[in-house]
Amino acid sequence: MLRNRLLFSQDDKNKSQARTAICRKPRAAHNIGLRSQPKAKLAAILPALFIAFTGAVAAGSAFSAMAANNESAQTHADTKENVETHFTVIAHRGASGYLPEHTLEAATLAFSLGPDFIEQDVVITKDDIPVVLHDIHLETVTNVEDVFPARHRDDGRYYARDFTLEELRQLQVHERANSDGKQVFKDRYRGTHANFKVATLNEHFELISELNRQFGTSVGVYPEVKSPAFHIKEGVDASKIVVDALDAYGFGGESGNSYLQCFDFNEVKRIRETLGYKGKVVMLIGENDWGESDTDYNWLRTQEGMQQVALYTDGIGPWLGHLLDNEAMTQGKIEAAAWIAYAHENNLTIHPYTYRHDALPAGMSSEQVLEVLDKVVGADGVFTDHLVPVLRWREKLN
Repeated sequence: MLRNRLLFSQDDKNKSQARTAICRKPRAAHNIGLRSQPKAKLAAILPALFIAFTGAVAAGSAFSAMAANNESAQTHADTKENVETHFTVIAHRGASGYLPEHTLEAATLAFSLGPDFIEQDVVITKDDIPVVLHDIHLETVTNVEDVFPARHRDDGRYYARDFTLEELRQLQVHERANSDGKQVFKDRYRGTHANFKVATLNEHFELISELNRQFGTSVGVYPEVKSPAFHIKEGVDASKIVVDALDAYGFGGESGNSYLQCFDFNEVKRIRETLGYKGKVVMLIGENDWGESDTDYNWLRTQEGMQQVALYTDGIGPWLGHLLDNEAMTQGKIEAAAWIAYAHENNLTIHPYTYRHDALPAGMSSEQVLEVLDKVVGADGVFTDHLVPVLRWREKLN
């Protein structure tokens, strides 16, 4: 049967300006220069290096020491004076660099490593139960084709919405696979006997709540409402279901230890205005051709766009590929893209996605990637599949 093709490149994944952002000590921001290279060689290296930074494995040159001030990131730092340095670490789909994504096992491992938040992507079953899966489709992360070979739609895809929770429980969750059935990240979990299962949002929230209670910790949750327009067409309000779950487990509201994220700007506005949600909300930013929603992400990354985003959200979750200035890179420098200044001007928290230790740019260390996010972009944190290197770097930073 047809398997899903490789994920879109995002898998490489404010009501007023007064909303509170996570604070860090002020520090001079920088750009990063490339080591001296002959011009012809540099011209060949730079495009590949930029692709590598966004998460693909590509040939490139190492980055050199920090240099030169970056004005937009400096402005961001100046608004956060005399506070403790902190860089938010978000476990992307749990500890997905080590165990199959979004399983309870991956969430438990993530908790044990000590992130600030654990992410849950949420889709809704046939019997209106929220489950934690990155996609509305099943075939890339489960054996649905073997268990229910005839249950695909006309497009050849298997939709979680077409299965009850009881049916989903019959599936085995495995590492994400590409169109030919091979693991997207070949060196990640290779086992075949551990019986990982699809879990509900309530199970994830209960797990994290109970672990917090027993260990005296405060790890937060970071759910994403997946494809809300699709769910509305299917007759179910996914956002309301997620909001209700956040409130039920004490993660919702203004004081709740959570962020609620979505790629659909119209849905973000509806979450605020129609559902009246008061907790922290993040606008995810992708590419228009990814098909995440009908949101114009190019417009969002304008001064007007960021001003509008700031009316409804506390922060943004931009793709790594949007963070750097392409023109500066042709000159051998690493600088933040101009639009990042608009986010800082509106005091929007910036949580980019996704740091992956098994997809680092060639010639660039883990610490150098994170220094770019911290000192060049002025990001407030990062989504990561690999918590260990990011937490180790943050410990040194603090």
